[in-house]
Amino acid sequence: MDEIDRGIVRILAKDGRTPFTALARELHVSEATVRHRVTKFLDSGALRIVALSNPLTLGHQAVRLMIRCRDLTPQAVAKSLAGMPMINHVALCAGGQDIFLEGTCRDQAQLVQLMDDIRMLPGVSDVQVLLLLQLFKDYSWEGLSSAVGQAITEEGSAR
Repeated sequence: MDEIDRGIVRILAKDGRTPFTALARELHVSEATVRHRVTKFLDSGALRIVALSNPLTLGHQAVRLMIRCRDLTPQAVAKSLAGMPMINHVALCAGGQDIFLEGTCRDQAQLVQLMDDIRMLPGVSDVQVLLLLQLFKDYSWEGLSSAVGQAITEEGSAR
């Protein structure tokens, strides 16, 4: 990612509906350059333009779960969890837990059902629940726009 890519992501993170012409004007490049780079991001899966909402302001239950696996691989359990409609983020992790989940439920009854469904899944041995009470910041590409992390060269190696 170079400065133009970071600029595209920064602007789209604020408003994913920003026209390519406006992106090009703000970044001082051609519209074709913006279109090519956004298409490349989308095709590679590095970028997905979505609408994000704060589930708490809608009266929903937002939950984060840490899961420990037994008898099945974490990858097999994660694939099962990914198919659940209330789960919106599934990631394998290293450390004391095997899987990190984010979920949104319309109410407490649906949260209870989700927890029951997860606990009954083969391979799930322990579930830690974090119920969100207030959301101060959600998904952000801030780390890509500053000195956080490493810059990646065209060949894919860190500089």
